This record gives sequence, C-alpha cells and structure tokens, in this order.
Amino acid sequence: MTEYPNSDEDDFSNSGEDEFSNSDEGEFSNSDEGEFNWDDGLEPDPEESGMSFLEHLEDFRWTVGRSILAFLLGVVIVGCLMPYVGAFLQMPLIEAYGSAELVGEKLITYKPMGVFSVFIQIALLGGLVLSMPFVLYFMACFIAPGLTDRERKVVRPACFAAFVLFLSGVAVAFYGILPLTLAFSVKFNQVMGFQVLLAASEYYSMVVWFSLATGAIFQFPLIIVILIFIQVLAVEKLKAIRRAVFVGTMIFAALLTPGGDFLSLPLTTGILYGLYELAILVGSHIEKKRRAAELAELDAKE
Repeated sequence: MTEYPNSDEDDFSNSGEDEFSNSDEGEFSNSDEGEFNWDDGLEPDPEESGMSFLEHLEDFRWTVGRSILAFLLGVVIVGCLMPYVGAFLQMPLIEAYGSAELVGEKLITYKPMGVFSVFIQIALLGGLVLSMPFVLYFMACFIAPGLTDRERKVVRPACFAAFVLFLSGVAVAFYGILPLTLAFSVKFNQVMGFQVLLAASEYYSMVVWFSLATGAIFQFPLIIVILIFIQVLAVEKLKAIRRAVFVGTMIFAALLTPGGDFLSLPLTTGILYGLYELAILVGSHIEKKRRAAELAELDAKE
C-alpha cells in the first residue's frame, strides 16, 4: 500500500503554527509596546496640562503673598490714621448722645492696656477692609486661567458685586442699625435714671465686628444668584420656602443685633429678607434669559 506524504496537513499545521506564533508575537509585542505601557500615562502632556503642579503652587504662593502684603499695608495705613479712624467710629455714639462732649465723658477705659487692645482690633479689621478689593482681585486672577470664557465673564462682576455688597452692609450697620440701637439704649437708661458708661474696648469691638458681620451677611443674595446661575438652585424652590426663610432671618437678626430692641430687630429682619427677595428677582431674570437662549438654539437647529 502506497503512502502519500501529508503535504496539505503539514502545510496547514506549519502555516497555522507560524500564523499563530506570528500573531501571538505581534499581538503581545504590540501590546507590550503600546497598550500595556503604563509609563506613558505618567508623563503629562505639556500642551494639554498648560501648567504643572509646581507652577500652580508657585502661582498660588505669589497670590497669597500679594494678599498678605495688601493686608499689611492696610494695617499700616489704619495705624497711621488711628486718631481719625477712632473719631470716625464714634459717630454712631455721637448720634445717640447728640453731643461729642458727652461721648468723651461716657466713653472710658478701666484697663491699663485697654487702649492697646482697641488699637490692635481697629488696625487689623481696618486693614482687612482696605485690602479686601485687592485680595478679591488677586484671587480672581489666580482662578481665571482654569475657567471657561463664560465663567470668566461671571467672575469679574461677582467680585465687584461682593465688594459693593460688603460696603453696603457695613454702611447700613454703621449709619442705620447701630445709631438706632445705641439711641434707644441711651434714652431708655435716661428714663430709668441711669447713666451709661461704655468701655472703649467693648464699644469699638461691638461697632467693628457688627459692621463686618453685617457686610458679610450682605453676600447672602450673591451666593443665591450664583447657585441659580450654575443651576444648583431653582427660583421656584426659593419661592416655596419663603415663610421658612422669613422665620430664619428673624431668628438670625435677633442673634445679630447688639441690643435686640424693637427698632433694630425688625429693621435687620426686613433688610435680610429684602435681600432674599432681591436674589429671587435677579434669579428669575437669569432663568428667563437661559430659557430664551435654549429656545433660540432649538429654533436654529430646526
């Protein structure tokens, strides 16, 4: 019986082995060179990342340094003008007594270093107020490169609005709430036959801290508007919780006002709730513009 060589089987097996070995070697060699090369992901692409971590850290260091320098300059300026700043901070008390001479008699210090503590408080807090616009500007410059064009358009007016609202809050507290509260306290003590002797450290601390706290609270509507702009809050939700917000503002105003009398309490409550309604009004305008832009985009696609 004649045997024929299995040429077809050998060719098939050899070709299969060669193809398999070549394909395996090619796949594993390609995968080793490309897909499984874990070191490729560790090196950041300079064109995509823009700045390295150390460069961001250096930029942040300069931002903090400029902010501290602005604060120190503000402290120095307030310290050099301390007699004028101290006389200016006496204005609410002068309005309450109606005479600067009476204020000089009633405003006393009973601690040897009481004047020094007053000086430190006024200098530090006054430097904070003077440096605030510069600090906001430095922070805006730091975060601006990481924002989109649309977000950059929001940062500038937001910083400006924050500073304006802060000054508005300080002015309302200094020229409105504090004179009313002090006048009520002075008149009520006079009716009862008592004399009010105010410690200088306590008076200046109350005026400065209450004014700054009121300025900080005036940022409340700006925060709400920003949350509406980034679609975290909806105007309808804010309208639905109006009663709860009114009660909350009344409680907060009772804790905030120095006297808690029937004049400053409703005044502070009305101002805070008015700011809430202002935020709702501005938020409604933002949502209307957003809906109009969405409808215009849909019409353009159709």
